[in-house]
Amino acid sequence: MEKVKSQVEGNTLVVERSFNAPRELVFEAFSTPAHLESWWGPAGWKTEIRTFEFEPGGTWHYKMTCVDKDQGDYYGMESWGKSTFLEIDSHRKIVYTDAFSDADGHVNPELPVMTITNEFVDIPNGTLFISRSEFTDAESLQQVVEMGAVEGFSSQLERLDAIISR
Repeated sequence: MEKVKSQVEGNTLVVERSFNAPRELVFEAFSTPAHLESWWGPAGWKTEIRTFEFEPGGTWHYKMTCVDKDQGDYYGMESWGKSTFLEIDSHRKIVYTDAFSDADGHVNPELPVMTITNEFVDIPNGTLFISRSEFTDAESLQQVVEMGAVEGFSSQLERLDAIISR
């Protein structure tokens, strides 16, 4: 299957990746806490989910910790995220807001908030995953890209592929 493709469309970052796995399995990997904890975050990072209410209006609050000593200054660093689910179409689409937060779930006002639409599409021999991260402005999108979002997301999708393509 192909690797990650990304492009910018206005204020939206679009990331696509194909998986050699059924759509239902790929969707479950995004909608079940135990699955998410096994692959969410870039390589060398561990994710712990504090809250996961998978329903419209529900909250997902999580912590990622760098556990790879080879990542230098990042080793031991924590990054908290908080999302609110807006729309769920089982095995087809998940829409949610995503923000940087602290351990108590307070959103960091200095970092961008985005609305993410993840789509899961049947293709021959697998699933096409399409993620659209929409920002309020081009500057916010650029800030997140400069933080390594594309590389980090690509890395975590590789981690997911290693699990679901066994």
